[in-house]
Order: sequence, then structure tokens, then C-alpha cells
Amino acid sequence: MAPQPSFVDLLQQHVARDGRYARQLAAATAIRFGEAQQMSHSSISRWLRGAVKKPRNWVDIVKLGTILQLSYDDLLLLLRAAGHNVPHILATEPPIPGLFDPWREPEFDQPPPFQAPPKTTGFVGRLGLLASLERYVGSQGQSRVCCLLGMAGLGKTSLAVQLAYLLRDQFGHGILWLDMAQTEPLAAQQAIATAFGEDFSSHHDLGSRSSKLRELLVHKNSLLVLDNVQDDDQIRPLLPPDGACATLIISRRHDLAVAGTAYRLTLPPLNSEKAEGVALFRQLLPRKRVQAEAELLPQLADWLGQLPLALTITAQRITHEPGWTVAKMLTRLQQAERPLDLLVWGDQSVRGQLATSYAALSPDEQGLLALLGSFSGSFVPVHVAAVAERPLPEVEDGLRQLYNQSLLTVDRQERYELHPLTRLFCQELPQQAAWPRRFVHHFTGLAAQTNEAAEAEQQHILAAIALAEQLQMEDVVVTAVTDFIPHLQRTGQYERALDLLQQAEQVARHQEDMPGLIQILQQSGFTVMKLGVPDKADGYYQEALALAKSIGDVGQTAQILHKLSALAYRRGRFEETEQFCQEALVLARQVQNHQLIANLLTNLGLVEKANGRFTEAIAHYEEALALARQLGDEGLVINILQNLGVVHEQRGDYAQAKKQYEEGLLLAEIQKSPELCSRMLGNLGAVACHLGNYAEATAHFRRGLALAEANDLSIQQYRQQANLGEAAMLRGQFRQANTHFQHALALVRPRDFPEDLGIILNQAGENFLKQDAYAEAADCFSESLQLAESYGLRQVSPLSLFGLARVAGVRGNVSEARTLGEQSRQQLLAIGHRKEKEVWWWLQELPQTTAPE
Repeated sequence: MAPQPSFVDLLQQHVARDGRYARQLAAATAIRFGEAQQMSHSSISRWLRGAVKKPRNWVDIVKLGTILQLSYDDLLLLLRAAGHNVPHILATEPPIPGLFDPWREPEFDQPPPFQAPPKTTGFVGRLGLLASLERYVGSQGQSRVCCLLGMAGLGKTSLAVQLAYLLRDQFGHGILWLDMAQTEPLAAQQAIATAFGEDFSSHHDLGSRSSKLRELLVHKNSLLVLDNVQDDDQIRPLLPPDGACATLIISRRHDLAVAGTAYRLTLPPLNSEKAEGVALFRQLLPRKRVQAEAELLPQLADWLGQLPLALTITAQRITHEPGWTVAKMLTRLQQAERPLDLLVWGDQSVRGQLATSYAALSPDEQGLLALLGSFSGSFVPVHVAAVAERPLPEVEDGLRQLYNQSLLTVDRQERYELHPLTRLFCQELPQQAAWPRRFVHHFTGLAAQTNEAAEAEQQHILAAIALAEQLQMEDVVVTAVTDFIPHLQRTGQYERALDLLQQAEQVARHQEDMPGLIQILQQSGFTVMKLGVPDKADGYYQEALALAKSIGDVGQTAQILHKLSALAYRRGRFEETEQFCQEALVLARQVQNHQLIANLLTNLGLVEKANGRFTEAIAHYEEALALARQLGDEGLVINILQNLGVVHEQRGDYAQAKKQYEEGLLLAEIQKSPELCSRMLGNLGAVACHLGNYAEATAHFRRGLALAEANDLSIQQYRQQANLGEAAMLRGQFRQANTHFQHALALVRPRDFPEDLGIILNQAGENFLKQDAYAEAADCFSESLQLAESYGLRQVSPLSLFGLARVAGVRGNVSEARTLGEQSRQQLLAIGHRKEKEVWWWLQELPQTTAPE
């Protein structure tokens, strides 16, 4: 004879069939019997674990049996397995009113309907949405119609299933579930009636059945779930009147009229930042596979657009079909001509789900959707209309219909977006032959437009350039790249700019397009200079100069000479800088290029400043600034304001310097240029340091460094590290300053920028001096002085000499200290530097040397 099942075995079977957790069952006892009679979820958990094999309190067993809706026989077995005297219990007056009612009521044999599908594994995230649904649907309002909306495959039905199990005990008359894709309204009305023991078959028309249905539902505390709703006509005859019955509508359609006043929730894809897609993979994939390829799961989830259906199909194929790995699946998806072919498992298909929405569109709307496969990222109707060559109002209406079918979403900037897998579906649809070239011509035409237009449509401009190369539209490639590069440079995207320029250079050489090649070489030189590779920049400029001279292009020759002058200045070659500037200025005036003239005057101002001729530098800058303002060139205005500010700062006029820097920062922020913003923040921080506002200075420097690191601006990174070192040193935080200076030196040494290296070495030397680390200080000042003498760095040399003078002084070499100090002072006097007075006072405090006998 088989042994009788234990209490634990029986209880585990009943709970598994019910589908709820211990905490949910405990909450259900409070709803049914009141909070005073609520069972502890920990007690239920102990019973399920077998920690309590035979509970002593039979009342709690009966309460739990009520919640689990056990039959009379099942309750008796459970009580006997717990060791209780069943006849005695049933003869007892229940300690809680109504405790035995479920087994005494005649309708117990027909429990309230619960038609929700079974829970499936693989439900992650959505907790906030689930809580919102629970609050609204589970409330006691008079009208509870809720719409759950979103594209195919997002898991709307799975979310509704979770809700149904969560609210099971709140709806005493049951939860009904109808798949409207498989049910006609008349049949749906009869299905609801049957669930409540009624028969509507004698009512043959929709109207009369609707009336009977409303009479039936008006007093039912039920939840009616209408899944896969496709139009208003399907569900209007099924909606209950205001009352106890709640309705949950699940649909892809945003334009259901019956849902106009409903509570609406739109599901997004899973959250990549919260790794929800990875969490779903971890639930569905074998543990060994997850451990072996954990680093690839985020890439695969992102490629699939965090769409739960696609993630589930992929996980099932990897798990149950031989030969798959995460890496192999990701590679196949990336390389496949039709990736959606891979996203099929049994009757589940991403393409099939999208095709259902596509079939509901008109022919014009289907054509519009096909066109959108060319667009990447977000887009606005005006550009779609231009590529489609259709009236804008017509395109706007079409896009709204695609949104209504959940084939498009709208972001916070009111721009439309396609899900990545929807875009792949669009690309499989019939395409018009003219669309690709229209796309190229339209978006490459935006390449030279304002910052705002270029920034908003950057993805499409880059896609148009790539498509132009694919279509062998070589003249378009060169023009579009040279037009678009200034935007990438303004926004600090130098690596991307260099990649584009290298592609365009190959095209220009193949076409033997000399003017285009000259422009590309110039832009390449500027880009690699910003990346900190001056030797490579010089090579680009020299080749461009030779080509420009060979074809007699005076304007281009002047432009290249200007670029060479800037590079020479950066490398500390001031005589060379002035020569390039003067030669270019003659040519610029000849072709009346006022913008170039302003740039050259700015560079001449830099040379005068480097030579300590501040008055002449200011004169050049002010002439250049007037021209730049007249031309409306904000980038050039910012550059000149910075240089003017530096001159005023070196002369000790901090108020005027701050004024120039603040105007420059405002303009840089308007231009959204991270490099210019970082530069201006560094300058404002320097002024704050001079004024003793070290906390303010540090805040400016940190903000500038964050911009530099976020945008890979190597020059600004080492400058801001040096600035932070200076601020820390002035605050007495010498070890912290050491760290910043070492970071700065590590970044600047690989680059051929001697002036920057000399300045930072002097700063590091000062910090060592303050720590009495005289040997290290002397090394820094000596290396800086050697650079200054080799490159003629008139701003660097006197500060290096002053540093060495102080080292000599503390070592007792007074004569050497005085000699070095005097040399420093004379050089500072020659360039009008504010530090001359400090050196003079230091010399006065030196002890007098004794004359030899």
C-alpha cells in the first residue's frame, strides 16, 4: 500500500497549482478575513519548506485552504495530514465567522472563473508598470478601463498575466480573458455569459446581446481582459457599464476611440541601463552558457533592441538547438542579409508579428514605412517628406498612422523613432529605386548648415555619406565630408572626423580632384593636431601647400599658410609662425578673405604675446575681434576673446580678463563646443586662482576636465590636470598637486608641444619647492629652461630661471641665486610680465655676498 502524502507534499502541490508566492497568499488572507486574521508569510514559507511538518493551528490551515480554493476532499486530506481530528473540527463553531462557508455554499462546486493564461518564465523588469496597473485596476472606482499599449513583442500579454495572478483574490467573481484576434464579438459575448453560467444563444443580434451582457456585468466584481484588440468594433459590444467590473484592453493601436478616457500605459523595450535584457537572458539561458559568455550578453541584448520577444526566441534557439553560442548568434545576426530570418522559434516570429501591423496599413502608409528603413536614429517629418517627394501634411498624417499602429515611437524632442528590428523589417519591404539618391542629396545638403541642423541630423548625414560612397557618388562624398568636418571639429569628434577624412582622401585621389584633396589634407592636418600629433599635421599641411601652389590657388595657399603658422606657434617656433603669418596675410588681403585676415591677425597677436610685446598683441587682437564680430564668426570671436583675456591676465588686469573669458564661455556654450567650453573654463579657473578663490577655481577646472575626458580632448585633458595641480598647490594640498602634475606630464610628453611641457614642468617644480624637495624641483626647472632656450620660449624661460634661483638660495649658493634671479627679472621686464615685482622683492631679501679679501 502506497504511503499517504505528507502535509508538506500536499501543500506544495496546491500552491504550485495556484501559482502565487507565500507573500501573496498571506496578503490574500488579509483581504478575505481582515487584517486582524492575516497569516504571516513566514509561517506559510516554513510550512512549504517542511520546517513545520504538522501545524498545530487548524484555523490557519482552513484559512489557507479557502485562499487556495481547495475542494472539500482536498481540505480534509490536508487537515488529516497535519494530524487534526477532522470530524471534531467540522462540528465546531468556527472561531472566525464564515470560515467554513466556502464548503457549505452550493455554488462552491463552480468557483469563479479564472481564465488567465499560465505564467511563463522570463518576466523581468516592468515592476513600476505592474504597480501602476495594480493600483488602477485594483481600485474601487466606478469606471476602470485601462489600456496597455505598445509594439508587437514587448510583453504586453505577459505583463497582463502577472497582473491577473496578482489581483486574483480582489475579483470575487473571477477574471475573464478573451483573445480578440481569435474571437468575433457575438462569440465573445456568449463566452462571457457561459463563464457565469448564463446562455445568450436566444439573442441573435449584437445589440440585444450587448444589453444582456451589461446587465450581467454591472454587479460583477470581475476583471475582463481583452487581448490583441485590433479595432473599436471588436470591443465596443463587450464593455461593461460603470460599476464593479474592470476592463483591461491590450492593443498595438493608440487610436482606439473606446479608450479615449481610459487609463493608458505604453510599454517601452526593456531598460538597457538597468541590464533588464541581460536579466532575461540569465533566466532563459543555461547557467554555464551565461557564465562562459557573460560579456557578450549586453551586446546581444542591445542588438535585439531589448525586445522581449526577440530575446526569448534567441535564448530558446541557443538553448535547444545544437551548435549555437552567444558569440555565434551575435555574429550571424550582424552579418546576415536578412537577420529577421534568425528570429523565429516555433510559432514565434518577430517578422510575423510586425507583418500583422503592416497588413493593417493602407498602401500609401505601407510605402511610407518602407522608406523609413533608410533612416537611422530619430527623424522629423520634413526630412521624410523631402526624400519621399510628397507633401509635408500628407507625410505627417502617414507618420501619425504608423505611430497609431505602434510601428513608430515619439521621443521627448517630438522626433519619431523606429525600433531597430522594425527598421530591419522596413528594409525588407519593396523600395523605390529613386529613394537612396534622394536620401543622399537631401542629407548631404545639410552637412554645411547651422550647428543645430548638423547636430540634430548627424546620424543621417553620416549615413548619407556612407550611402554615397556605396553608390559611387564620389563628387558628393568629397563635398559632403569637407562641408561636415567643421561641425565634427567644433564638437570635439576628432576621431570620427579623421575616419571620414581618410575615406574622402581615397575618393579625391582616385578622382584626381585636386581642390577637394587640398581641402581634405588641410582638415586632416588640423584634426591630427587636435589629437596631439603635430608631426603628422605638418605632413598633411606641407602636401596641401605644394598642391595649392602647383595649381595656382592663392586662396587655398593662404589658408594652408595660416594653418602652418598655428602649428608652428604650438611647437614653440615663433619666428616661423610670424613668417607664415606675414606671407599668408599678403595673400589673404589679395583675395579679400576677411575671415582669414582676422585669423592671421590673431596668430600675429600670439607671437607678440610670446615675445612679451603685450601692447602690440592687444592691437592685433582688437583688430581681429572687430573683423570677427563683423563677420559673425562666433568660433573666431571666442578664440580671440580667450587670447585677449590671457594678455590681460598676464598683465594683472584680472577683471578685464574675467570679462573676456565669461563672454567667450557664453558663446562656446551656445555653440555647444566642448573644446571651447573646456578652454574657457580653464581660463576662468586661472583668474579665480589669482584672486584666491581656490574652491571656485577647482570647480571650473573639474568641469573643464570632465568635458575634455568625455569628448577625448587630449590637449585639454593635460591642461586641466595641470590647472587642478596648480589649485591644489595653492591650497597647500601638495601630494594631490603632485598627482595632477604627473598625470599632466604623462599626457603632454608624447606630444611635440614644448611650450605646454615647459609651463607644466615649471608648475611641478614650484610644487616640489613647497615640499622642500629641492632635487626634484631643480630637475623640473632645468628641463623647462632647456626647452625654453631650444625653442625661444620667452614666457617659460624667466620662470624656470626664478625657480632655479630659489633652489640655489636654499642650498646656500647665494651668488648663483642672485645671478639667476637677475636674469629672470631682466627677461620678465622685457616682456612686461607681472611677476617681475615678485622677483625684485625676492632679490632684496637675499643676503649680501661678502666681497673677497
